[in-house]
Amino acid sequence: MSTVPLYTSRLWPPVRPRTGDASASTPDLLHTLGLIARTDATGVHTLLPLGLRVHDRLTAIARRAFEERGALTFAPPTLQSRTLWDQTGRWDRYRREGALLTATSSSGEEMCLAPTSEEIAAATVREHLRSHRDLPVRLSLSTRKFRDEISPRGGLMRGREFTMADAYTFDTGPDTMRDSIDFLNHACTAALTAMGLTGVFTAPADGGSISAGPSTEHLVLANSGQGTILACTHCGNRGDGAVLAAHPPPPDPEPVVNVIAFTLTLPDGTTRPATVAIRSDLHVNPRKVATATGAAHVDLIDPARLPEVLGKNAGTLTPWDADNATDVLALYDLSAADLELFAISDGNTGLRAGVRWSGTRGLPALHPSGVDLHQATERSGCGACRQGRYSALRAVEVAHVFELGTQYATSMNLHYRGHDGHPTTPWMACSGIGITRCLQTAAGLNRDQHGLRWAPGTGPADVHLVVLRADQPAMRDRGERLARDLTARHVSVLVDDRPQPAGDKLRYARLLGLPHALVLSPDHPDTETEVITRSTGRTTRTDLSHITDRNPFTHT
Repeated sequence: MSTVPLYTSRLWPPVRPRTGDASASTPDLLHTLGLIARTDATGVHTLLPLGLRVHDRLTAIARRAFEERGALTFAPPTLQSRTLWDQTGRWDRYRREGALLTATSSSGEEMCLAPTSEEIAAATVREHLRSHRDLPVRLSLSTRKFRDEISPRGGLMRGREFTMADAYTFDTGPDTMRDSIDFLNHACTAALTAMGLTGVFTAPADGGSISAGPSTEHLVLANSGQGTILACTHCGNRGDGAVLAAHPPPPDPEPVVNVIAFTLTLPDGTTRPATVAIRSDLHVNPRKVATATGAAHVDLIDPARLPEVLGKNAGTLTPWDADNATDVLALYDLSAADLELFAISDGNTGLRAGVRWSGTRGLPALHPSGVDLHQATERSGCGACRQGRYSALRAVEVAHVFELGTQYATSMNLHYRGHDGHPTTPWMACSGIGITRCLQTAAGLNRDQHGLRWAPGTGPADVHLVVLRADQPAMRDRGERLARDLTARHVSVLVDDRPQPAGDKLRYARLLGLPHALVLSPDHPDTETEVITRSTGRTTRTDLSHITDRNPFTHT
């Protein structure tokens, strides 16, 4: 972080009189105060000088949190070759999902602007990893990422270009990988706390296709959150509905049971079809299916293949069809297994009502054993205390820790010589802290009715030096001397040297929200200054020697 003083008279964009509105939304306030600028590309922003200083401070905080715990920092490229992404099969997958921004060089080489760093991290370690004695490896990085978001929104919250502070770990087995996951969670917590993000908590989540198992989100509750979590109204158990244990919400008066077909890919690479009977008002969660069956991957069966696999067309499957199918694993969600009376599909003629598990005309008795396979919803019962129900809360995901297992290392032929001398695959984990998202989240969480309030060590500067009557040479000299003294003590300073009225300057200081403001006035002795603490609004008069000798300002 640079400690070279900034001067409002030379700042870009210029600080206008009466700039900014304290009641504006956080993205608009960051824009009008000159921290960020919008561009012609949706979801792409410019970090202006003040905003870049915040960005760099948050990045440094994240780097320090990981390095203090033993990680080493490296700088991989964001522009990556297709050949690297083809090794994991994610080039085609991400292209189908529309998430990958690609380019072709003049020589015809296909490349992408990477949205994530699993491939390049594994390739970096693969080049040098030889023996089990080389492990564990813990690497951290901070890079610009690119994702072709379908609907970028919320300022810096969900953009097409963003900064992530990531870390990747490589271990000899699942137990040591879990030690690394603890390391990643502790480092993320330390970094987020130092960024001034109060109220951060962790919750279990579904890591999606990136992860080999359940993951951990680091979240803060905020109305500006782009996502929701569920929290029990009785015990407070909370997390992603994809992984929370849940009891089905009460059924509709005439519930319908659907059957959804999947392909299970087992850890040894073999596949097996499976079906899940579930109430039509709920959704099957593939992560829960994987946990219940031990599958490495769970994928929906293409509807066009259903007649070949199960002998029925899509939308016509019943639990009895699944039970009678050969080599098909028939599963029953709690929502379906607990029903006494329900309806099922009746081929092309609609629904057949009045169906019972104990048997119905033309249908023998079935004895389903229910498993929690549905995605918890706002009406679901809590699976932890069995007394409360889940309610939805708006939250911001500021960091995420993933269990990667061996999926990337295996596909990229990453091996080391194990204790027995045989080639062995390392176990991976990773974490990601959204730096640009944290910037806007911290600004939004800590603001008040007067404007922004940066935590110490996170804002554009430590001290806002307000020089009144800056049109007088003597006052400009006083400001310059104090700025030099503070800078020599590694305190970063923003000097307001504009020839503006005192009221406008003090309003701007409150609006920008640096932790401390020092006011130099021609009405005060040269040896005194007024100190305003932004977090409390407290104003005190103090001798300059106290400031320059003792340096009471927290800084990085």
